[in-house]
Amino acid sequence: MPTSQEVLSCLRRVRTLHFNAHSQAETGWEGRGQGRVEVSAPLENSLVFHETGSWQPNHKSAEHPSAFAFTNIFRWTAIGQQLRLEHLRFGVDKPVLLFDMAPDEAGQWREVDPHLCGQDVYAASLTIEGHQIRVAWSIQGPRKQESIVYTYQTV
Repeated sequence: MPTSQEVLSCLRRVRTLHFNAHSQAETGWEGRGQGRVEVSAPLENSLVFHETGSWQPNHKSAEHPSAFAFTNIFRWTAIGQQLRLEHLRFGVDKPVLLFDMAPDEAGQWREVDPHLCGQDVYAASLTIEGHQIRVAWSIQGPRKQESIVYTYQTV
């Protein structure tokens, strides 16, 4: 079972990402994306992921006629034997805490407590498989029943 510092060391080597989104809700997101990840290390135990790429919906619609660009900024921080994941959509000084993660008995890193956003519940797991880091998201709510699997490729 990797320690939080070992996971952070793996995350430091991420350069690309691929993801697949699936939804069981009518209004959900279905599609796939790919992109690049620029990793910076502003603090000793912290990494910032600057993700850019394109997302292609499975079904074209008036709302999403073709592929479009996306950007995300996430911060990963090792805090003792846990990892904190924050979304920096409002900037580095106003992070949105998604959750702290800790290893479970099966060797996966999981959220300690799910993230609540309105009526939606966000959960995730992280596993390291060779040169890939897999982050599987689950979003459940009255209008959302989605899963998104990110595969980050390391160098």
